[in-house]
Amino acid sequence: MGPRRDLHARAQAQGWAVIGRERELARLRELLGSVATSGAGEVVVVEGEAGIGKTTLVAVLTDAAAAAGFQTLRCSGFQRGALAGFAALHELVHPVLDRVFALPPRQRAALLTALGLQEGPAPDRLLIALAVLGLVEEVAATRPLLLVVEDAQWLDVSSAEVIGFVARRLGVARALLLASARTDRGEASSPESGSEVLESAATVRVLLQPLSRHHSEELLDAVEAAVARAPGAAAPSPLTAEARRRVLDEAGGNPLALRELTAALRARDTGQRLPATAPLPTTRRLEAAFLGEVADLPAASRTLLLLAAAGEGERLSELLDAGQRLGVLIQDLTPLERADLVSVVRDRLRLRHPLLRSAVYGAVSSLERAEAHRALAATTGDSGRAAWHRAAATVAPDESVAAELETAAAQAAGRGARAEAATALHRAAELSPVVDERVRLLVQAAELARQAGNLAQADQVLAEAAALPMSPRRRFEWAQSRALVSTYLGREHSSTADQLAYAQALGGASGAEHPEQRAAVLVAAAFHASNHVNSDTSSEVALRRAVHDQLAAIDLGRRDAAQQLGLAVLDPLAHAGLVRPTLPAMLSRAPGDSLLSLLTLAQAAELLQDLPTARRARALAAEELQRLGSPSDVVHALSGLALLEVIAGQLPDALQHAEQARRTALDLGLPLVAALAGASTVQVYLWTGRRPEAATVLQSSRALLAGAGVERVPAGLAWASGLLAMDQRRYSDALTDLHGTSRHPVFEQWAIADLTEAAVRSGEPEVAHPVLARVGRAAEVLGSAHLSALVHRSRALLADGHEAEEHYRASLAAGETGGVLLEQARTQLIYGEWLRRARRVLEAREQLSAALRTFEAAGVGAGSLAQRAGAELRAAGSVPATRPAPERPLASLTSMLTAQELQIVRLAAQGLTNKEIADRVYLSHRTVGSHLYRVFPKLGVANRHQLREILERTDLALPNR
Repeated sequence: MGPRRDLHARAQAQGWAVIGRERELARLRELLGSVATSGAGEVVVVEGEAGIGKTTLVAVLTDAAAAAGFQTLRCSGFQRGALAGFAALHELVHPVLDRVFALPPRQRAALLTALGLQEGPAPDRLLIALAVLGLVEEVAATRPLLLVVEDAQWLDVSSAEVIGFVARRLGVARALLLASARTDRGEASSPESGSEVLESAATVRVLLQPLSRHHSEELLDAVEAAVARAPGAAAPSPLTAEARRRVLDEAGGNPLALRELTAALRARDTGQRLPATAPLPTTRRLEAAFLGEVADLPAASRTLLLLAAAGEGERLSELLDAGQRLGVLIQDLTPLERADLVSVVRDRLRLRHPLLRSAVYGAVSSLERAEAHRALAATTGDSGRAAWHRAAATVAPDESVAAELETAAAQAAGRGARAEAATALHRAAELSPVVDERVRLLVQAAELARQAGNLAQADQVLAEAAALPMSPRRRFEWAQSRALVSTYLGREHSSTADQLAYAQALGGASGAEHPEQRAAVLVAAAFHASNHVNSDTSSEVALRRAVHDQLAAIDLGRRDAAQQLGLAVLDPLAHAGLVRPTLPAMLSRAPGDSLLSLLTLAQAAELLQDLPTARRARALAAEELQRLGSPSDVVHALSGLALLEVIAGQLPDALQHAEQARRTALDLGLPLVAALAGASTVQVYLWTGRRPEAATVLQSSRALLAGAGVERVPAGLAWASGLLAMDQRRYSDALTDLHGTSRHPVFEQWAIADLTEAAVRSGEPEVAHPVLARVGRAAEVLGSAHLSALVHRSRALLADGHEAEEHYRASLAAGETGGVLLEQARTQLIYGEWLRRARRVLEAREQLSAALRTFEAAGVGAGSLAQRAGAELRAAGSVPATRPAPERPLASLTSMLTAQELQIVRLAAQGLTNKEIADRVYLSHRTVGSHLYRVFPKLGVANRHQLREILERTDLALPNR
């Protein structure tokens, strides 16, 4: 055992390694005990500058955890951890991978694929994170667990994302996650480093400050005493008073600096004199001390140390093989071990401190670093690492190295490590000698960064590409990626012009070449333009018309569904007569087509107001995407589906899908999807009389909006906000909010009756006329019974006498075939109020009673509209009939259970196991079990079989689709 390692061991045994840290250690021990007894998880981040004592504190607590019966899983971040994704995660979970078969199948497959232990499709990052959470919960169910994450600031991005997800959900596991992180993170940490991810999830943060002068002197005394008692060592002379003062001053309360500066002074035999230099930052002083030790080593040992610094994470055998190419022998390891600069841990060479690594790597010339990386590239057994080493040794463009990095990126992306794949492609672009190839690689890097949730990186990479000359094809690809990134960032960006230019380039000199490809590009442009429909400047209108006309001019020799849908979304009213009747037939053929066709079909069906087809298309897409294990796409489908279910009055389904989409979208970093799902949740809460919850969800959804460039989201929130204001009788505010629905035509059409009612009640009926004129024409051309019912109700609100009654009756007649029962009940309520004011009491009672029956049957009797119907009935001289309610009415269930609990109960009632439910709703299987454990007493049942009976009484056993 080397002198320093012996010193550290005795420090641990004697307890003086935590001098000055008694308060912090007591707090950590308290948390350890709390986790063991309460079963509630905790996340602690210990922070401080390099050498401040984080590792020592973590080591002491790890010993205490072992004594208390905890199992410890640990991992460390590497300064050059971008070489491979999930490196730290593999280290963390490897000891418990024998329990992986307890996980749901899809989550298990995702984790094993991510770790390279089995082949499979590229896993979704949410499924990987859920698998690790499930694994942690499995272990913690039998034994309390300590998860140690050292040097969190250097975690590879993919591992940091997963570990951060687990940290945010440790609440029900007997687990303490203890992370250490440097506050002086240095250049090697990423902008969104693992320490920042874990800090956001921390329940406790411990900031280690420099030791006081008193504790510094106490520690220095202990170090000197230990050195004096070291076996076989000649008793050194004690430090002079001047030397002690200089060491204490230079160390600045940093424990590692106290030890290293003292050791450096003795090893250099400087007569106990330190050079009178200006004070340096602690990190620089420590690096200088380390380099002082390294300078005394033989040249071959220094080379081996450089290889260890450059090849962090490589096996010792690989380092020695690389060393042979540079004249290093295995005997050259001995001086490093004797100086306690390195230690062999299993099959890896571990440096004494990360600062030693950065000091050694930064002190040599670029030529020496390149030689080390070339040697490592030639000996490493991992092709991805070899590519990175070759790239590190390359300064000029090199097509072969760029190709190797691209292959490495494909391998990383195939395991779900998209962040690392994006970094590899970015570096490949830097090394590519061909500009067109450089743009292609940058666009692909941006897309992978977007998929990984790193929008800032994607935005930066696309900005680099924008400065390069591009061919029409590359401009098209760049514009497609830029549009997606801008959408997620909430910024305006139109790629329509670039798409149109590419289509024109494909047409060649004759303008008629490549008709299939041109049609596909123009269809994409059409759907993109339809998401920016409020851009009514002359240039935007002309651009959309140009896309429309060029798409219409392509003759594919057959009736092409995609082409027809593209034309319809650009000009719904012009193409409704031809396309709308064919939508159900398109849907019947869609399962054999791509999933994209289902979603584009749904979007077109909404614009053409065929809502049943739109609803079925989104439901089918969600089911198929769920089967494929693609949560980020599932939430898009579910978010749109929930809104259509609200309109159809399928409130339990709407709440279930909206809340799943909202929760999962937030997990995936998709704020706009979460915001739109929140708008649907608001509407369900208002229907069921849960106004405070509606206001809370609306506020959180607005915070996610951030100036979205896609009009659908702010329009949806404007509708929800207007309905809440209406419910609170703030009619002027409601009118202002509902004007925001004009940002997207379908929302303007769906909200027309609400806007008209707000205008009338706020005393500004004239405001509704221009909007109603637009929507009225659309209803006539589209032939939508639902839209016609809303238009007639709006016209009735604006009319008097016989004209008003005609519109009320026309609205009810259209509503009979529109299939929207709750909106029909609203018309009956408003018509009943109108009849009562006209003193036609008997007719008023008939309409009001019908409205109230519908509200009660739909389970929304607690809502303000149902209460209003009851009050109107009483005012009309009729006492609302008291109907025997089912044992578990919808209002009762939705008040007793959260949307997530209700969803789990419904799936359990269908016979799904906990693991099957977990894969369906993106939870860990033990979390599903915990939900059911809490739900059974609420519902008064003892087993899953009784759940179906209860739900069937409220018609909730199966989703309504």
